[in-house]
Amino acid sequence: MLDELEARNRKFTKILEEAIRQTNHEVMGPLLPPLTMESILPITVMVSKLRARYISEAFKMVASKKDGYPDADQIAKLREYRESYEEVLGVSMALEHAINRGYLELSEINT
Repeated sequence: MLDELEARNRKFTKILEEAIRQTNHEVMGPLLPPLTMESILPITVMVSKLRARYISEAFKMVASKKDGYPDADQIAKLREYRESYEEVLGVSMALEHAINRGYLELSEINT
């Protein structure tokens, strides 16, 4: 009885995963450019630049404070940089997830 239930659940999960993959493929594919190194790399470069700006700002903040405490403007700037970095990182991670799950097809990738 338990084996039957597990087999049925595995079959259901497989069917559901395929339906999710197909739906994502149909919805996302037409909205995005062809996925090539040339189209994907600028997103990863942007993540790197935003990460560097965020971390660099923390070092600047520390270097400028003799008492060890940042002021409200410095914290606001750091928060802005973190939010920008995290937002674009989220895009990069979502794109990677979509590719790994088969929601999106890669165009010819030449290395």
